[in-house]
Amino acid sequence: MAFVTAVTGDDSTKKFMDVLQNDFKTLSLETKKKYPQIREACDEAIEKLTLAANNPQASLYGVVNQILYPLVQGCESKDVKIIQFCLGTIRRLIAQQGIDAKGARHVVDCLYNLGQANMLELKLLQTAALLMTTSDLVHGDTLARTMVMCIRMVSASETRDVSTSHAAAATVRQLVALVFERALAEANGTLKVNPADVRIQANNRAPKDLKPCAVDAYLILQDIIQLINGDAAQWLVGISEVPKTFGLELLDTVLTDFSDVFFKIAEFRFLLKEHVCALIIRLFSPNVKYRAAFSSPHIPGGAAAAAGGAGAGGERPHFPVTMRLLRLVSIIIHKYHDVLVTECEIFLSLTIKFLDPDKPLWQRALALEVLHRMTVQPDLLKAFCECYDMKPHATNIFQDIVNALGAYVQSLFVASQVNTPAGSSSIPQQAGFYWKGVWLPLCITFEPGTAKSIYIEMLDRTEAPMIQEGYGISVAYACLVEIIRSIAISLEGKEYFRLQELYDDSQNDGEEQEINSNKTTNNHKEIESSLEHKAEITNNGHTGEADQNCNVVEKIDPDSDDKERQLKLQLIKSSWCGLVWGLSVLAEASIGELENILRAIQTLARVSGKMGVTNARDACIGALCRCALPAQYCVPVLGALAALACPWPAARPSPAPGADLRHHVVWVGTPLPCSQPTGQQQSFVMVTSRHVTAMRALLAAARRDGDALQHAWLPVLTTLQHLVWILGLKPSTGGSMKASRASADANAVMSTSAVMADLPGQQVPVAESLGVMSALSAMLSRVFEASKNLDDEALHHLIDALCKLSNEAMELAYSNREPSLFAVAKLLETGLANMHRIEVMWRPITNHLLEVCQHPHIRMREWGVEAITYLVQAAFQYHHNNPALVTEARERLVLEPLAELCAVRHCDVRARQLECAARLLHSRGDQLGAAWPLMMEIISAICDHHSEQLVRSAFQCAQLVAGDLLGCAGPRCLRRVLAAAAAFARQTKELNISLSAVGLMWNISDYLYHNRDKLSAALSSEAASVPDVQPDLPPLDRLWMCLYIRLSELCTEPRAPVRRAASQTLFSCISAHGTLLSKPAWRALLAVLFPMLDQVQKQSNIASSEKVDTGEHILIHHTRNTAQKQWAETQVLTLSGVSRVFHSRFQLLASVGDFGRSWTALLDYITDFALRRSHEVSVAALKSFQEVVSAAGRAEGEAPKRVWPAAWAAWTTIAEGLAANAPVQEDGKPAEAYAPTLNFLTTLVQIFPLIFQHIRPTFTGADVQKLGECLSIVCSVEPSASALDGIGGGAPVSLHALHCLDTVHKEALSRHELLPAMFAALTALAGAAKEQPAAAARCLAAAAALYRAAPAPSARQLPSLLQALHEAVKKCTPDKRRRNSERERDQPDEPTQIASLLLQVLATGLPLAREHPDEYSEFWEILPTVLETFMFEPPVGGTAQAREVVGMVRDEVLRGSPRAPARHARRLLALVRAGSLHRHQPQTQNEQELKEREEFARTCFETLLQFSMLEDMDSMTCSESDNDPLAIMPLLDRFQEVISRYNLDEDSTEPLPRHQVSEISFVLRAVAALAAAMKRAPPSRVDAAAWHRLIDVYPSLVRLAGARGAGGAGAALREALLQFGALLSPPL
Repeated sequence: MAFVTAVTGDDSTKKFMDVLQNDFKTLSLETKKKYPQIREACDEAIEKLTLAANNPQASLYGVVNQILYPLVQGCESKDVKIIQFCLGTIRRLIAQQGIDAKGARHVVDCLYNLGQANMLELKLLQTAALLMTTSDLVHGDTLARTMVMCIRMVSASETRDVSTSHAAAATVRQLVALVFERALAEANGTLKVNPADVRIQANNRAPKDLKPCAVDAYLILQDIIQLINGDAAQWLVGISEVPKTFGLELLDTVLTDFSDVFFKIAEFRFLLKEHVCALIIRLFSPNVKYRAAFSSPHIPGGAAAAAGGAGAGGERPHFPVTMRLLRLVSIIIHKYHDVLVTECEIFLSLTIKFLDPDKPLWQRALALEVLHRMTVQPDLLKAFCECYDMKPHATNIFQDIVNALGAYVQSLFVASQVNTPAGSSSIPQQAGFYWKGVWLPLCITFEPGTAKSIYIEMLDRTEAPMIQEGYGISVAYACLVEIIRSIAISLEGKEYFRLQELYDDSQNDGEEQEINSNKTTNNHKEIESSLEHKAEITNNGHTGEADQNCNVVEKIDPDSDDKERQLKLQLIKSSWCGLVWGLSVLAEASIGELENILRAIQTLARVSGKMGVTNARDACIGALCRCALPAQYCVPVLGALAALACPWPAARPSPAPGADLRHHVVWVGTPLPCSQPTGQQQSFVMVTSRHVTAMRALLAAARRDGDALQHAWLPVLTTLQHLVWILGLKPSTGGSMKASRASADANAVMSTSAVMADLPGQQVPVAESLGVMSALSAMLSRVFEASKNLDDEALHHLIDALCKLSNEAMELAYSNREPSLFAVAKLLETGLANMHRIEVMWRPITNHLLEVCQHPHIRMREWGVEAITYLVQAAFQYHHNNPALVTEARERLVLEPLAELCAVRHCDVRARQLECAARLLHSRGDQLGAAWPLMMEIISAICDHHSEQLVRSAFQCAQLVAGDLLGCAGPRCLRRVLAAAAAFARQTKELNISLSAVGLMWNISDYLYHNRDKLSAALSSEAASVPDVQPDLPPLDRLWMCLYIRLSELCTEPRAPVRRAASQTLFSCISAHGTLLSKPAWRALLAVLFPMLDQVQKQSNIASSEKVDTGEHILIHHTRNTAQKQWAETQVLTLSGVSRVFHSRFQLLASVGDFGRSWTALLDYITDFALRRSHEVSVAALKSFQEVVSAAGRAEGEAPKRVWPAAWAAWTTIAEGLAANAPVQEDGKPAEAYAPTLNFLTTLVQIFPLIFQHIRPTFTGADVQKLGECLSIVCSVEPSASALDGIGGGAPVSLHALHCLDTVHKEALSRHELLPAMFAALTALAGAAKEQPAAAARCLAAAAALYRAAPAPSARQLPSLLQALHEAVKKCTPDKRRRNSERERDQPDEPTQIASLLLQVLATGLPLAREHPDEYSEFWEILPTVLETFMFEPPVGGTAQAREVVGMVRDEVLRGSPRAPARHARRLLALVRAGSLHRHQPQTQNEQELKEREEFARTCFETLLQFSMLEDMDSMTCSESDNDPLAIMPLLDRFQEVISRYNLDEDSTEPLPRHQVSEISFVLRAVAALAAAMKRAPPSRVDAAAWHRLIDVYPSLVRLAGARGAGGAGAALREALLQFGALLSPPL
C-alpha cells in the first residue's frame, strides 16, 4: 500500500488526511440527528486522524480500521444518500491503497450485504472492481463473497436492467481474469501473498499444495465448470446456476488468456483434462447425434430447412452453445494440444464429423471455420501429424481432415436436382464453381495465412444464422489452399515467403521473372523404399472402412534419428492424395479461380518434390498436365498418372458428357505422331482458353519449381511437346519455338470448314490466336531460360527428359516419319541458358547431340551439328561478355564436343566442325582461355604415320601458339602447349623439329618467369589439379612441374641430341627460375629428377658399345661414336644438373619433407656413377659429390646434420670401390684396362675434409681406421693419363690424403681414443706411398707431430712410429736430383727429414721412457735396432743426422736423469762405441761423405770419452764381462792409424786438407783425454795391454812433432805429450 509505509509528515499524505477529515466531518453533519452512533464514530475518526496528522512519525496504517468503522456503519444505515457517500469514501481509501486485509474483509462484507438488498448495484460493482484491481488483499472467502455478489447481478430480473447485467458480466470477467493473473504472477514468483492476509476457508476443496492465489483461481475454475455442467457451485456459496453461454465465455476467457497457468501448475492441467474436456465432450453430444432434414446446401431453401428442421434423432443442437463449444475446441487445440493429445484427437474427430452431409449447414460452416483456423497454423498441423498420423495405433487425424474437406467439396456437387438451368447464358459472370449443372459462387476470399471467421464470432446470436450460398465451398477451398500453404511453410520455412513474394511480383508486373523455388539440391532417392516393409495400412478414423490404395499411409518410426524430416514426409503423405483430389475437382469446376487452384497444386508439387515424395509430386504434375491437354487426348506417359484413386469412400464422379460451355476455342491442330498405330490417333484436337491457362500454369510450375520436378520433367515436357506440335510452333535459331503465319492460315481454314461447325463455344480470332501462341512461345522459352536457376540435379533431370524425348523422335525418324525437333531445340536452348554452369549441363547435352549428329536422317543431323556449333560459339561469346564468370573448366568443356566430332563419319559434320574450329582460332584466339588445350590437342594429334609435311604444318601452329599467343592462354593451355612441344620433340620425322620443340619449352619457361605474378593471380582460384603432379602444390608450381616433367622425360629420349638439349634446358630452367618454387614443389621436383636419373642409369647400363652408323654425311667425334658414350654424356649432364640443384638450393631442400631419402638417393647415384668405367662420368660424379657436400657444409639447421653420415658412407664406398674396380670381360672380348685419373683421385681425397668437419664429434676410431684404409687404397692406385687432368698435372694424391689426416689430427688430440687408429692410418698411408718418399716423409712427419703433441697417451704407439721411421729410412735412397731452385736447395731431402723426425720423437719420448721404463719396454727393445740403422746405414748413417742421433743418445740416455735401464743403455753405448771405431771406404765415398764419416766417428768418440769421465760409470759398466768396458784398445789403434796417415801425408808436397788437420787435432786431444782417463781409472779396470798400446803411440807423436804441418795442432800435441810424462815408467 502506498501510504502504509509513508509517515504522516509527507505532504501528499497530509493532504489526503485532510480530505478524509473533511469527509468525516460532512458525514458527521449528515448523521448528526438521525444516526448519532455514526456521528460519534466519525468524531472519533476525526480525532484519530488529527493525532496522526500532528505526529510526523505516525502512520496511517494504525488508524485504518478505526476510521473505516463509521463508513461501514453508514453503509448499513440503508439511507441511499449516506450509503453513496460512504461508498465514495471507501473507494477513495481503496484508490489510495489505504485498506489493509482486515479492512478489505469489512468492505467486502459491507458490499455483500448491500448486494443482498439489491441496492446501488453499479456502485457495488465499481467498488468491488476497484478493490480487486488496486490491491491483492482479497483472497479466499472474501474473494468468494465478492464473486458471488457480482455473479448474482449477471442474470437479468425485474428489478435489474440489462445494462446492470452486462456490467456485472463484464465485472465478473474482469475479476476472473484478475484472479488468474495473480495466480500466474504467484507462479512466476513476482507476487507473494502475506499468509496473515488470507483467512482460512471453510469449504476449501483445492489441493493443499497450491499457493493462495492459485487456490482462488482453482476454486473459481472448478465452480465455473460446475455451473456450466448444471450443478451448484461449491466455493461460490449461493450460486446455483448461471447462463450456460456465460459460463462457456468465462471458460473461453480463462483458457485463452491464461494458458501459462495450466502449463505451470499441474493441478490446473488435471482440472482441464478431467473436467473441462469431459464437459465439452458431454455438451457435444446433441450436435453429434443430430441429423438435418435436408443435406443439400445448394438447393434453394435447403439451408433454412436444415437450420430449422427437427433432428432425425436426439436433442436439437443449440447454436449459441455449439458455437461456443467449437470456440473452446479451437482454443484447446491451438493452445493445449501438447498436454491433451487424446482429448484433442476426440475433439478433432468430432469437428470432422460436423462436415458430414447430414449435419445442419450452420454446423458444417462452424466446423469449416474451426478447421480454417487450424489450417493457417503450420505448427499446429505439424503437431497433428506428429501426435496422430505418425503414431502406430492412432487415428490419422491430419489425413482425415484433408479427406473430409475433399469429400465435403465433392459432396457439394452431388445433387439429385440442379439449381442452374442449362445454357451458358445463365452462368453468372463471377468467380465460382460450376460442375454437373451445380453453380456455387466464391462468396468470400481470405488473405493467405489469415482465418477471418464470421459465424463462430456471432456471440450475440441466440439462433442459427442463415448461411450464405457458396460460403461452405469458399471456406473449404480456402482450407485446402491453406493446408498446402502450411505444409510449404513447414517444409520450406522463410524460403516459402520469399518465393511467394517473387511469384506475386512476377504476376503483378505482368512479366515472367526468373524464379526458382529451390536453391539447394534435395536428393531423395525414394525414402519410401526403405520404409515399404514397415508400412502399416490404417483405416479412416470415422468410417471404419479400409482406405483405397492411394490412401495407404506409411507409419514413420518415431525413434528415427531424423524425426524432423520424417515429420515433413508424413505431412505430405497424409495429405497429398486428398488435396490433389479435392483441388482437381475444384479445378475442373472452377470459373475464374483456375489459376489460383493450379498455383496451389504447383506449391504442393514443389514441396513434394523437395521431400522426395515422388507419388505426390507426380500426381500434382499429372493433374496440371491433364488440365493442359485437350479432352480425350492420348499421351502414354500420363496414363499412369491418371489412375489416381479417390481417398474417400465415395467414387469419383465422371465428368458430365456434353459440350463445354465455359471456355473459348483458341486453336485447332493435329496430334503429334507417336508410336501408336495411326488409326488410334485423333484427326484433330482443339485447344481452349482453359487449356491455355493450364498450360501457363504448367509452364510457370516448370519455370519456378523445376528443382522439385526431377523425374516428373518427362510428363511435363511430353505435354509441352504435344501442345507445341498442336499449336504448330517450329524451332528457330537459338532453339526457340516460333509460330509461322502458314500454320495460322491453316488454322483459319480449319476454323471455317465444316469441321469447325461441330465445335461448341466461341472461337478466338486468328490474330488473337497468334498473340496467344507468341506469348506461350515466350513463356516456353523462359521455362528453359529459367533452367539456369535449377540446381544441378534438377537440371540433369530436365536434360535427361529432353534426351528421352529426343530418342523417341530419333526412333520415329528411323522410319522416315517427320520427327519432332522440340527436344533438340530445347536442349540447345537449355544449354544457352546455362552457360554459367557449363560443367553441369555441357556433357549431357553435347553427348546426346553428338549422337544426333550421327543419325542418318539429315534433318536430325543438321540440327544436331547446328546445336553443337551454335553452343560452342555462344559459349565463347558468353565468356567474352561475362569475363568474370569464365573458369578454366568451362572453357575446356566448350571445345570438347567440337573435338569429339572428329569421330563422326559424315563429311558434312566434319566440315562444319573444322569450319567452326578455324573460325574460333582466328576470331577468338585471344579469348579461348582454357579452350586452348583442346585446340592444342588437335594440333598435337600427330602420329608416326603422318607425313613430314603434316608434322611440319602442325608444328608451325604450335610455334605460333608458343611464340605469340601464350599471353592469351590460361594455365591449362600452357600445360597443353608443353605437352604439344613434348610431342613434337618426341616425333622422329624431323630432328630439327624436335630440337626446336625443346627450344619452345625454354621460351615457355621464360614466359612463366616473366609473367609469374599474373599467372599466380589467375591460378589462385583454381581448384582443379594436374593429374601428373602432386595436388597440394600451388597453382603456379604445377605449371613449373609440368614443364620439368616434360623435360625430364625428354632427357631419356633415345636420340642423344634431344637428350642433350633437354638436359641443358631442364637444368637451365631450374637454375634460372627455381627460386619461384615452393617447398612442396621442390619435393615434387626431386620426385621427378631422381626417376630421371634412375632411367638414365638403366639406359646407360644397357647401352651398346657398338659404333653408331651415322651415314655418309654426318661426322661424329670418337668420344661420341657409340651409344654407350652418348649415354655417358647424358649421365654427366643429368647428374651434374641434379647436383647443381642441390648445391644452389641445399638450404631450401633440407627443409623439404623426406629430405633424408632424397639425399641418400643422390649419394647412391653419385656412388654408382663415380665407380663407372668412364673417366668422364666418374670425374663428373665426384665433382657433383664435391658440390653437394660443400653446399651442405654451408647450410644451417638440424636437417643438414643428418646428411653427413650418409655422405661419409658414400665417400668410403667410392674409395673402397677403387680396389674392387677390376676389369670385366664382355662377350669374350679382352678386358679393357681401366684406372682412375689423377683428377678423380685428387677430387675424391679433397672431399673428405668437407665431410669431416661436420662428422667430427661422432668420428670414431673405427672411422679413422677406415679412413686410413681408404686413403691407402687411393694412394696405392696408379692413375691413368687423361686429358681431364690437364697439362702438367697437380699435387700428388698423397699430399691431399695427408691433408685429410691432418684434419683428424686436432680431433685426435682432444679425443685420445682416436690416437691408435690415427697412428695406424698415418703409418699405413706412409707405407702406401712407397713410390713417393717425400709423401711418406710427410706422413711420418705428421705422425711425429701427433706424437709430440700427445706423448703420454701415445706411449703404446711410439714403437710402431719408430718402426715406421725405420722402414721409411731403409727405403730411402740418396737424393741425386739436381736442385735448381733456391726453395728446393733449402728443402732437406727425405732421409734427412726422417732422421729429423726421429730426433724429434726421441727428444719427446726418451724422457718419458726413462721415467716409465716398464711402460716403454717395447720402445727400449726396438730403439737400438732403429738407432743402428740411422747411425750406420745409408742414406743417414754417418751423416750430420747420425751425429745428432749420437748426441741424442749422449744427452737423453747416457746423461739423462733418471737413468735409462742399464741393459738398454749398454746396448746404446755399444752403438756409440761402434761408431767411434767406424771405418770408411775411400773408393765408395766422396770427400764430403768421408768428412761426414770422420765427423761422425769423432762425435762418437767424444761421446764415449765424455761418458768415460762420468763419475757413475761403474753403474753401467760393472756388469761387463770383458776387461775393457770402454774399448780402449780399438781407440788406441784408431789413434795410431790417424797419426801415422797424417805423417805420411805430411811428407807429400800437396797441402793437407783442412778436415785432415782438424782430424789430427781431434785425435791428439783424444789421446790426451784418454791418457788422463786411464790414469784416473782404477788399476783393475785398465789392463797392461792398454797401457802398452798407449805407450806405442808415443813415437808417432814424436815424429808428428817434427812435421812441418804440426803447427796447426801444436797445442793438442803438446797436451798429449805432457800426458806421457807420467808413463815413462810403468805404474806400480
